[in-house]
Amino acid sequence: MGQKTSKLRKDDISGLKQETKFTTREIQQWYKGFTRDAPSGRLTREDFIKIHEQFYPFGDPTEFATISFDAFDVNQLGYIDFKDFITSLSIASRGSMSEKLKWAFRMYDRDRDGYIGYEDLSTVVKSIYKMIGTQCVRFRNEEITAESRVDRIWQAFSKRLEEKETQNISLAEFTDYKRLDPEVLSSLSVYNDLV
Repeated sequence: MGQKTSKLRKDDISGLKQETKFTTREIQQWYKGFTRDAPSGRLTREDFIKIHEQFYPFGDPTEFATISFDAFDVNQLGYIDFKDFITSLSIASRGSMSEKLKWAFRMYDRDRDGYIGYEDLSTVVKSIYKMIGTQCVRFRNEEITAESRVDRIWQAFSKRLEEKETQNISLAEFTDYKRLDPEVLSSLSVYNDLV
């Protein structure tokens, strides 16, 4: 799958159907788009940023696309092949809430220490605000700034703002979605409504 080819082989499609929540037709459509954006079969960080720029023309998606790229680059090779792309997309967009949050945890755990600190959370949320362009979106009054949104999410995990330097969110806490407010859940699942 890493080589440039015009079509996926049947056994590739069969394997991807088992690993994802996409149909044969959807996999073929995504592959067509993927090879258009990455003819070499490898989607680079720069390619990933350009794709996000197409979807978010009123903001600056550079930082978010870079963060997201790291989550899609499962093998940390510096590029995303089609299998990593479609597998991550399937989890992030069509997985169960638990699967989505487990995948999203990789995005939020910026320093890869197995925990999400306040700064990790802040980095991702601020990048989302930059990407969507706050002049084009209406926010609730109490979430007009990225900082207020970060504070709200942080507190939803029963963390104290006064202790944000010493507290962390574990994977178990992050994926315990039944105790979280639906709006917080939706903000943590960043690719929720993509496909």
